Amino acid sequence: MMIKINAEEFSVAGDKYLGRLYSEMDCQEFVERVMRDMGLKMNLAGSNAWYREVMEHGWVGTPEECKKIFGVIPKGALLFIHAFDGKEPEKYRKDGKGNAKHIGYKTGRGKGAMNSSSTNKCVCESNFKDKSINGGWNRVGLYEKFDYGKSVNWMLEHIGIGQDPGQEPAEGGEHMKAKVIAEGGGTVKLRAKPSTGCSTYWDIPVGTELEVLERGDEWSKCVAGGRTGWMKNEFLQVDPEAGEDFGPGDLQEPAGDLVTVQLQLTRTQAETLLDAIDKVAGQILQAIGGRG
Repeated sequence: MMIKINAEEFSVAGDKYLGRLYSEMDCQEFVERVMRDMGLKMNLAGSNAWYREVMEHGWVGTPEECKKIFGVIPKGALLFIHAFDGKEPEKYRKDGKGNAKHIGYKTGRGKGAMNSSSTNKCVCESNFKDKSINGGWNRVGLYEKFDYGKSVNWMLEHIGIGQDPGQEPAEGGEHMKAKVIAEGGGTVKLRAKPSTGCSTYWDIPVGTELEVLERGDEWSKCVAGGRTGWMKNEFLQVDPEAGEDFGPGDLQEPAGDLVTVQLQLTRTQAETLLDAIDKVAGQILQAIGGRG
């Protein structure tokens, strides 16, 4: 049975370390020390390793997204300072998840967050007001090994631990892999909607490997850095070694005839279409039966 620690108790368990020197315990060691005090033994390789651990075995998003989905940012939630700045350790640079530079947790009192700070050179409180602050805590992590209370636990379980709730597996259980490309280098926008007019987007570094959920004529739905959004096909390379791009007219393998190609639907679209056909068929049968 999985050991779960009480998140609210965790949120105050580190108070006894206030003032402890950063040289004695950095941000990762501080968080893990408090976990060990609560009976959960963890030993990961830094804040970037923790960010990826929680993405795989929990949920990660902005403070605003956490409040929208779960209704609250619970006490004891893990907090990260995150950026797509390319400064993460080398082994993480191709996974598209960005750089989690710092880790702490929410207290729900005082300044709002506890952490071991290299700036203040000790374990201390820092400002967290349940919202993203430029340069500050901008990611919340809910970990499966924490007990956040019935309502949050239920939501965490039902949106899917370590999964984007909106995506469906491709045939064979895996999504197509692609690489972000651009002649000028830098970053490419992953937008919340398939439109250049969409103002909600995330900058994804060129060279990032991502997953393609749906392929379209101009835009494709992708997952990068824990975000699901839309990227223009001209910036996606399906097979970097073969040099195959997501160019217009080169998106789909010919399936034998035009009708077959046009009927290549996503699973959700196909199920919706079949439901509609069943409904219409039922209405026709009722009508025929009534006439007889």
